[in-house]
Amino acid sequence: MKVMEELIELHEEHIPGLLRLCRQAGWPDYGEQELKMLFQQGRFFGYQNVRGDIISCIGLFLFGRLASIGLVIVDKEYKRLGLGRRMVNACISQTDESTTIRLCATKEGLPLYEKAGFHTAGSVRKYSCHSFQPIEKQDHLDAELASFREQDFQELAAADLAAFGGDRSNLMQQLISISKECIIARNNKGQLIGYGLSVQTPANLKFGPLIAPSSDVAARLINRLADGKQGPMRIDIPAEHTTLHDRLEAMGFHLDDEPPLMLYPNKTLPARNGQLFALISQGFG
Repeated sequence: MKVMEELIELHEEHIPGLLRLCRQAGWPDYGEQELKMLFQQGRFFGYQNVRGDIISCIGLFLFGRLASIGLVIVDKEYKRLGLGRRMVNACISQTDESTTIRLCATKEGLPLYEKAGFHTAGSVRKYSCHSFQPIEKQDHLDAELASFREQDFQELAAADLAAFGGDRSNLMQQLISISKECIIARNNKGQLIGYGLSVQTPANLKFGPLIAPSSDVAARLINRLADGKQGPMRIDIPAEHTTLHDRLEAMGFHLDDEPPLMLYPNKTLPARNGQLFALISQGFG
């Protein structure tokens, strides 16, 4: 079938078409609620065939001088037509030279991103769990966990900015509103030192984002969010947090995939304090 030449901007009325693409791509964590949030936080582009069906999509999310590209899908019947390359170039053109763009690449998409000028700057480890094993409480740990309250938000947003490197306070407000649980960690001086969220998707109870000053506090937050919950769970963590890997395995998580984290152009990420222990998603960061 023929493809319409014009790349169009997608809107919420196109969600059914994106859901079809997500199912075809084997990405079960995206449902209508998740896609609505993505549309409210970023811009989507795609191609149609002559019948008006959405046959490709890409999302661009801006957080100050840091941007993320995600949900890059081309219908299997329309691959090798250059649609992915044209969509990626269109997203790059929407940013200026001072913006660093990040993405997590699939094996299939890696050559496309390399040709577009992205370089590998690390990786993200995707873990899943079907039988959670709680960890014993560490009494010596200088962290008190409690449920999120509205008055915690400014501190939470400041901690998120320092860890992520871009302002995503609007996204965090929306994410907290749909979360199953949001837990904050404070030290013995009462200062907020971390937080973690859980969100129920159609396929998993997903943990993230998760900010913590150490892998011990990160593990405590995961333990609090997961303990007593049923059903499959998922968490995506930056691969450099090697001290958390063993803790996750002890809790019943196993490694499913480790896609490369790529940056464009030849830059590093904005200043971050190394305390981002889990992503919202591979598309969002």
